[in-house]
Amino acid sequence: MKPWLKNILWVCLLVTVWIVMGFVETEQENRIVGLPEVEIDLFEDMIFLTEEDIKQRLLDKHLIGEEKVYTEMELEKIESVLLDMPEIKRAQAYTYLSGKWKIEVELRQPIARIYNIDGTSCYLDKDGTLMPLSPNYTAHVVTVDGNINETDFTKTVDDIINNDSLITLEILDDLYEISNYVCHDAFLSAQFTHIHINGYNEFELIPRVGDQRVMFGDADYVAGKFKKLEYFYTEGISRKGWENYDTINIMYKSQVVCSHRN
Repeated sequence: MKPWLKNILWVCLLVTVWIVMGFVETEQENRIVGLPEVEIDLFEDMIFLTEEDIKQRLLDKHLIGEEKVYTEMELEKIESVLLDMPEIKRAQAYTYLSGKWKIEVELRQPIARIYNIDGTSCYLDKDGTLMPLSPNYTAHVVTVDGNINETDFTKTVDDIINNDSLITLEILDDLYEISNYVCHDAFLSAQFTHIHINGYNEFELIPRVGDQRVMFGDADYVAGKFKKLEYFYTEGISRKGWENYDTINIMYKSQVVCSHRN
């Protein structure tokens, strides 16, 4: 075969491939993708958002729809909207070669439920972020009440810790440190179900059994205070009995001061 004829055949082949690819791309762009598959990663059975909840919120913002075509998909915007939802920790949206597409979300894990002064309520999650209540599920976590009123879901514990002016005014970071410690300690989480913040911004712990009150104080030396309390429970109070004490004060370093019941 002559070289010039061979070159012409190669050009014809390339043009054919280019035309076919153009048709395939046009068909892909105009293909109806429909609603996504939604996969939810959650802790135990804490279903704060369902697949229907997520789809409905995206439908309300016109980001998904039964008649949506490929060129109308805004995956980055969908991920951004999902991450703005206070119940969601992580979100990813992507397509398959088959034409289907999927959304994966990871829900937040609460460690405490806050009952605010104004009558509202919310959760504090294990990453120090506030999240709203859900009509789908009520988490069985430590409850908190008293001198607290947290309603700003954009605020996080990290924001407070890294802001010198906020850290002296806010109490959320102290609450997070105490409740997070209780949540991750099997003995303490079995003992305590409630935290009260008094008018002096001091923390008081209410045990699951009995009507004693543990005066914890501020969030200084958290691990040391809890270790001291645990030692007292196992080595001291077990010999005397719960009924003999009204309050247990662990606010002072290296001391446990108890008040006998009248």
